[in-house]
Amino acid sequence: MPGKTKYIIITLLLVLVHGCGIFETRNPESPSNTRSTYIPPTTPDAVISNLTYSIEEKNSTNYVRNLSSVLYIYVPDSKALALYGQIFQNWNVNSEKFYFDNLVAQTNKDASSNLFLSNVNTTLISSDSAITQADYIIVFQHNRNNIPKSAVGNFRLTMKADENNLFSILKWEDFRKNDTDFTWSELKANFSN
Repeated sequence: MPGKTKYIIITLLLVLVHGCGIFETRNPESPSNTRSTYIPPTTPDAVISNLTYSIEEKNSTNYVRNLSSVLYIYVPDSKALALYGQIFQNWNVNSEKFYFDNLVAQTNKDASSNLFLSNVNTTLISSDSAITQADYIIVFQHNRNNIPKSAVGNFRLTMKADENNLFSILKWEDFRKNDTDFTWSELKANFSN
């Protein structure tokens, strides 16, 4: 190939490559708005922290990570069980995810959601199991007018560590403090469909 033809081909290739924008800087991607605070649940307290963060951040993936994937049992408060027995009959981890996703979907992105705990008491049963009991107030500024924005009650969480020594909630029991209270069980039932 003569030198002049070779030079023309190289010049044309450079013009084509440069013209397609391969050497241009691209605009930076906007940061993701999904917040995720999740600490390895090596203690029962870490599970409680992760539960609180998942609600504050409206993060259903982390919310469900707090629950045992092997065997999870939810026991609603007695009044909610009487009202919504059919809903809670086969309640499982998938039910928790569906309710939480539905609740988040019906809440504005910038609206607040919080879990406030008091009188927290954790009892270690063995090196790999514990029970945490606490009074709760969960606040979710959802968009449904006929459902309260907060729920109050008491829960008892039975936690167990897996083969990697990571704790998760095996059994979640909800209790009503006063007959007129709107409990977490009722919140779950109302956002389960």
